[in-house]
Amino acid sequence: MGTYYRHMRSEKAEVPYSFLCEHCGKDSGPLRAVITGMEASDNSNFKTLNEQREEKLCKRAHEYLVRQVKEVYKDAVEKKVFSVDFKDQCPYCHQPQSWAISGLRKKLFENPTVCLVVGTIFALLAVFVHYFGDMEYVTLPLAAGIFAVGAVAAAACLVYNMSKLGVKSRKTASGAGQLPVIDWEAVRNLLNE
Repeated sequence: MGTYYRHMRSEKAEVPYSFLCEHCGKDSGPLRAVITGMEASDNSNFKTLNEQREEKLCKRAHEYLVRQVKEVYKDAVEKKVFSVDFKDQCPYCHQPQSWAISGLRKKLFENPTVCLVVGTIFALLAVFVHYFGDMEYVTLPLAAGIFAVGAVAAAACLVYNMSKLGVKSRKTASGAGQLPVIDWEAVRNLLNE
């Protein structure tokens, strides 16, 4: 049996930004949001990739970064939804800013959905094994239990995300609605691809 290697590459881009604090009124000074693209992977039997496969892997990682930067840009410019990559804590008074709530709202259902989907997949696999496999210990109640664990984990994640959003909403209720100033020129080459 051969050895199996997984080769992973990802790229990131830094976007300069600043904001005027809604609580103390001070300028945050120059900050940097780090936007990371999805990780590209390649499976191989070799410890190192040949030049052609390495080039393809790096190209895919770059494409993922371009897609992510364009999505963050479109959300911020068109919808005024700011990615959680843009940290909103004031460096002076350490208070959050109201503009960051939009990014939390966008991510509200991400983890709960993942938990529910994973629980459903494993439950369906258990049902499949119950009917078509020869493992006696995989029963329908076990499949139902697996699904229930996924559903409970999804509900717990949703409650946690909603409480985090509620806390930030209360802390920023008195905010003046200032938006961050983002220097998109730093990633213009990625936006133009």
